[in-house]
Amino acid sequence: MDITKRFDRILQIFFLLQSKSVVTTGELQKRFDISLRTIYRDLKALEIAGIPIVNESGSGYSIMEGFRLQPSRFSQEEILSLMVAEKVMQKHETEFVKKHFEAALIKIKSSFQVHQKRDFLHLEDTIHLKNDFKPNDYLPNIIDVLLNSTLKKKITHIDYIKSGDVHTVGRSVEPIGVFYEHSLWYLLAYCHLRKDYRNFRLDRIKKVLMLQENFTIKHPPINEFRDKSLSENMMKVEIRVERKYAHFLYWDRQIFGFTGEEISDDFVIMYFNCSLPVVSFVRWFIKFVDVAEIMEPTHLNNELIEIMESGLKRINNKRAI
Repeated sequence: MDITKRFDRILQIFFLLQSKSVVTTGELQKRFDISLRTIYRDLKALEIAGIPIVNESGSGYSIMEGFRLQPSRFSQEEILSLMVAEKVMQKHETEFVKKHFEAALIKIKSSFQVHQKRDFLHLEDTIHLKNDFKPNDYLPNIIDVLLNSTLKKKITHIDYIKSGDVHTVGRSVEPIGVFYEHSLWYLLAYCHLRKDYRNFRLDRIKKVLMLQENFTIKHPPINEFRDKSLSENMMKVEIRVERKYAHFLYWDRQIFGFTGEEISDDFVIMYFNCSLPVVSFVRWFIKFVDVAEIMEPTHLNNELIEIMESGLKRINNKRAI
């Protein structure tokens, strides 16, 4: 047995136990790719070394409250920044950077106090990133107030510019979290005016102020809310494009949920899982209607024809004047 390798693993297990309130054996098996028997042996080695490990019945393992190598000096803002950084780095394309950032962050989190671990865990459920996110995409500065509002469950007032308007309107909202989609950041929040959940583009929020009033209702985590919303509104689309023109579609197709393609001598068949409104996809596709066709679902062709006929009618009316 490689003693050095085992010592390094046991040390990592210790840092992991200090970084979270509870760690399951399943999580340890998955992270270190070891057997259940090896996990128990490593945990026993930590106990022999004087680490007070507690077996949380039915939950997992933790380190006894009050025990840590050093006191925590992290502020609420620093914890929030670390959480955002972790979410962003999980999307990093360089595996080396992602892997070692995660290892470093585990060591940092190991010095958190119990209430800070709970705050960090809660904040993890307030940011939702899709696969098209890039680590250098701009995140507006108001993020700290919005995420603190979700953590403290305080109603927040925002001054918001709606699409097509130039003046702001006030809204009292209960922020659930933020998500990144189609190259833009959004706030998902319960709007008191509409009595329903709404998305607000962060770049259109011009002012934000956390109030003293508490949330009026309990909200689901943003991941649960977004995953359900996306699955309910998902539409599978298949289009066929003349191969020599297919490159014109490459720039924007990710926005509409592009998932793959099949290339033949004359055509390229592209597949989409589109979560945007039907009309959005059709209006994008209409630019290529002379070199492409919608194969599935066929009812999109009705939308296409209706838009094109309306456009031709407008042009003919202008000619008649």
